[in-house]
Amino acid sequence: MKLKTALLICALLAAVCAFAGCAGNKDNPGTTTTTSAPRVTDGTPDGIYDADEDGIVNDDDNADITENMPEATGTRPTSDALGDVRPGEVTDGGMVTGTSDTTGAITSDEAAFASSYISQTALKNDKIGWGLGKERDADNRPVDAVRAEEKYAKLGARFLTAGDKQICLTFDEGYENGYTDDILDTLKEKGVKAVFFVTYDYCRTAPELVQRMIDEGHTVGNHTWSHPSLPDCTQKEVWAEITKLHEYVKDNFGYEMTLFRFPKGEFSERTLDDVHNLGYTSLFWSFAYADWDPDADTDTAEALAKIEGSTHSGIYLLHAVSHTNAELLGSLLDFWKDKGYTVSAEY
Repeated sequence: MKLKTALLICALLAAVCAFAGCAGNKDNPGTTTTTSAPRVTDGTPDGIYDADEDGIVNDDDNADITENMPEATGTRPTSDALGDVRPGEVTDGGMVTGTSDTTGAITSDEAAFASSYISQTALKNDKIGWGLGKERDADNRPVDAVRAEEKYAKLGARFLTAGDKQICLTFDEGYENGYTDDILDTLKEKGVKAVFFVTYDYCRTAPELVQRMIDEGHTVGNHTWSHPSLPDCTQKEVWAEITKLHEYVKDNFGYEMTLFRFPKGEFSERTLDDVHNLGYTSLFWSFAYADWDPDADTDTAEALAKIEGSTHSGIYLLHAVSHTNAELLGSLLDFWKDKGYTVSAEY
């Protein structure tokens, strides 16, 4: 018990020092860690995926896209229905309140939470809606993605691929709309592997497709249990959203996930750190377009031209609920191959 008391005292002292350091440096730019929303010019979004003054992504033609994504609709389990949280007895603030270990030894979960609490005091929880402006570098990569890669890599976040002419192809699977089989058929025909980010609802309602993804060598990633905006959750709820799905997929499919995607692209420094502490890499994207609304009926040729014109070494996000994506995928993969790009689940 003395060891546990000493650890918690050290955690609190470190937290106090962190707060004191932040207060002492608040007028000295560059000495504190802060977050800010993606760039906005003159208060007006300047690209397909731009952020408004509050840091929330807005589409040029639809200011409410992040709130109206199909994945975010419907009845989802609340945090109260998530069941037992694997890390144990932890307060909403992230502090360990007790242990079932009668020896008084510090468990790995308790140590992780104590460590996370210390880092949490120095990290912001301001919500950032991931978005991209139109500015590109010499390699046609979005400048916002280049900057984000540099800023958040230490927190386990990736926005671009590491290799030259390397494309990581990803799909978000909030629900099944009848096109994933066709997408998997095309990927198999072209010999390409991709990453599929799934929720609990998807795993529950389309287990045969999740199993097919695994059997055919694709990567299955964690998109949370119930698709909430994680910066709105307590730290305990964040851990539950991730670990609950992790254990479900492990128990039902014999598969252990290592990649994570934030619901609606909404994150904060604190939640990035939470995900990283759970052993996950947060995979964002350097290209996406408004393909999550099946009623939008985007023209296939127009969508294909948009994606081809953005080609760069990066992470591409497509939604499998779009019939357009299923139709254009074969032509897109052929285009990338002709341009000398390697397309895979690697980043």
